[in-house]
Amino acid sequence: GGALWFPDLTSPDPTWILPICLGLTNLLIVEVFSLQRVNPSRFQKVVTNSIRVFSVLMIPIAATVPSSMALYWFTSSLVGFSHNIVLRSPAIHKFLKLQTVRSESPYRDLLSAFISKYCK
Repeated sequence: GGALWFPDLTSPDPTWILPICLGLTNLLIVEVFSLQRVNPSRFQKVVTNSIRVFSVLMIPIAATVPSSMALYWFTSSLVGFSHNIVLRSPAIHKFLKLQTVRSESPYRDLLSAFISKYCK
């Protein structure tokens, strides 16, 4: 049995919602990491662009596998993204006693980096 819009977990998602969500989540993870780089090297740019291409290529791949696998990949990517966001929090750093120098407003910094990079 399935849930929501996919009635059968053993067949591919006919609406492509899961594959597209997977691709977008993976691209979001790549962009969050790329916004951390101030002056990336040529190698870092090549690797980042390769991962972007792979994230987009995952959409048609995820559209051909059973919905259960695409759902697993999407859930895994979403949990990974959530971990990345939560671990930016100064409160979490303080609670876990991490000795890293971080900004007091990491989410605002991330948003401003995103705006300056993509909304010029």
